[in-house]
Amino acid sequence: MPEQNVTPNQQGEQNVEKPETFEAILEKDPKIKELYEQHTASLLNTVKATRDERDGLKGQVKDLLAKSEKGSENERMLTEALQKLEATERRATFVEEAVKPGIDCRNPKATYALAVTIDAFDRKGNPDWALLKKEAPELFGKITPPAHGGSGTETPPEAKDMNSQIRRAAGR
Repeated sequence: MPEQNVTPNQQGEQNVEKPETFEAILEKDPKIKELYEQHTASLLNTVKATRDERDGLKGQVKDLLAKSEKGSENERMLTEALQKLEATERRATFVEEAVKPGIDCRNPKATYALAVTIDAFDRKGNPDWALLKKEAPELFGKITPPAHGGSGTETPPEAKDMNSQIRRAAGR
């Protein structure tokens, strides 16, 4: 375990200084960094392979589109497939950014729908988060779990066992 700086506070308790980021934790101990990289290497390779495959298919569709006859059914279908692929890629990139710390998007699906509706994208396809936060501030902010999940209920849930059902039927 890496050493941490410990300083006493005014009450005599010890304050432990915590690194500010995950990367800072990894940089403090080379062993932990190496283990982490070994653990995530196959996942990163899979993601890269999937992206390469997607880009290859996109290139194939573009090549086929260029070779197809103008106005043909094949051209229409290839154009439609290419548009769907680009829309899916744009949506995935949007959601990937929306869940990053600092964006604090509560509902990426609704936020994406809003972004498409008001065209809140720059020329490169990046979302304009400031505009989206201005248009719908309720879609952004920290998600806090409810404090008391059962608050507001007047009676406990009714028992579903056989004895309670017999008693209820008998009027007790």
